[in-house]
Amino acid sequence: MSAELKSKVVAFAREVGFDSCRVAACSSPPHANEFRTWLEEGAHGEMHYMKRGAEKRSDPQRVLPGAKSIIVLALNYWQGKFQQSQIAAAGRIARYAWGNDYHDVIGAKLEKIDNYLHAFGGEQKSYVDTGPILERDHAAAAGVAHSRGAASAAASAGTTTARRPRTVRRCIPDSLT
Repeated sequence: MSAELKSKVVAFAREVGFDSCRVAACSSPPHANEFRTWLEEGAHGEMHYMKRGAEKRSDPQRVLPGAKSIIVLALNYWQGKFQQSQIAAAGRIARYAWGNDYHDVIGAKLEKIDNYLHAFGGEQKSYVDTGPILERDHAAAAGVAHSRGAASAAASAGTTTARRPRTVRRCIPDSLT
């Protein structure tokens, strides 16, 4: 991806509401072999979809042939302090489930980015935790942290982030580079 286009995409992603927009090369994820071993050992349990998409997860070219870049977007999904009186039953509810479904929230923002990239002649595929790629490897390559330490550092700086930032990916073909 050209530096000029990258700059435009990053600025537009901020305008749409993403907190971070980074770009990584569209290459095989560093942990592809470990992923295959994990599947062979049956560690995926009942998550049969993991095995069905194994080759795509190990090679993003199988997702979008000719792709050169992967855009990784992160969104702080803090929904504010949970009000216990909002529910009748007692129990703990994961923070990401307190508000609107993050798939819908991020999906609406992705649609805007799709339209933006189409204006440049782009062809891409986007996912919100639903696509056959190893997002943590691509996020790490792009510089978007997925570690507990990263979330702790942000929390100590006075902000709150999800333990694992929600990411979405874009595969961009030669036509945009």
